[in-house]
Amino acid sequence: MKKLLGIVVLGLLLTFSSSGISGEMNVFKKKIKLPSDVMQGYKNVWNFCCNFDPETRLTPDHAFKFVNKTEGHPVRLGEQSIRFELRRGDCGVSSGGYDDCAIKSSSGMTSERHELLLDPDVSPFKKITWNTYSIFLTEDFPLFGFAHITMGQLHGDGDGAVGFQWDIGVGGGYVVNRRTGCFLPKNKNKKCSISNPENNTQQVIPKDKLLGKWHDIVLNVNWTKKQNGYLKQWINGKLVYHYQGNTDTPREKEQFQMGIYRGPLPSTPKNLTQIAYFDQVRFAKSCEKLKLEDLGYSCEELESQKILTIDTIEAFDNYVAVIKNKDDGDYLLKVSGATKKLTEKKGLKKCKEAGNTKCYVHFSGPKPQY
Repeated sequence: MKKLLGIVVLGLLLTFSSSGISGEMNVFKKKIKLPSDVMQGYKNVWNFCCNFDPETRLTPDHAFKFVNKTEGHPVRLGEQSIRFELRRGDCGVSSGGYDDCAIKSSSGMTSERHELLLDPDVSPFKKITWNTYSIFLTEDFPLFGFAHITMGQLHGDGDGAVGFQWDIGVGGGYVVNRRTGCFLPKNKNKKCSISNPENNTQQVIPKDKLLGKWHDIVLNVNWTKKQNGYLKQWINGKLVYHYQGNTDTPREKEQFQMGIYRGPLPSTPKNLTQIAYFDQVRFAKSCEKLKLEDLGYSCEELESQKILTIDTIEAFDNYVAVIKNKDDGDYLLKVSGATKKLTEKKGLKKCKEAGNTKCYVHFSGPKPQY
């Protein structure tokens, strides 16, 4: 009789747990749809990562929620937004078996993560794309105490390096980390990180302007493995970042990820909780189809903007070309670039722009390593 009673009690506990009474929800291997008030343009198929209990396959119900303006939550436009919350110890396995609790960093710590990922099988990130999201970090959002705090990613669906991710930087501002240098042939099968000279970090929102307000982010990307690709980023109507170079992850499908993903340190306090809101997640093949007018922006105004410094892999690479002119024996031009072919083209173009007609490549190859 006692055994039967125990089984009944256990069954009740599991029932309460799966229904959310105990603070858990079941999103394991489930396709998640975002409210139309929050999202437009994408095929509405999202996956959650990566906090599933390995035994119950349940997820804490604070991980993400669709919340309402009427309940006092920040909303950029309309009536709803997505609320992410990440607490210490929020790690688990993904539906594919990846285990944030088992993969340890150099400091011996595991990752903590609550993210929504666009399903790679419906990913639209090919050729030229436009997408937006608005982000709100609460006034008490902890900016320090972690090896990294990632708030958004354009990431391949495999094990390759992330091409672009948006983090809280070491100074507390919002930064873009570009790792497209990891996709270059010379870095194939090599360990590659943000510290590699072909990669780059750039702040796009300073710390003193980050918290307690909405930030509207617009991204325009030309997806390619060639050096004629680009990514442009506007924040609150201003062009803040422009990259030129390869963008596509080799042999992978690109996907958008949003939420909170962080790496605790041994010194990280045990009770640091972070809360972030996302809204107006949009996708289109042109700026006009994003329908930015309801956010207060004009595509004509955005696309007319220029930026003083363009981020390029070429600025860090190690090829050199020497250009000479058959009509002028004293003419000599040295240029550097990302690849041998691009460096030669760059040098010949500069030579002709100087008024020369018989330019030729005298030498090209890797820069000498002293």
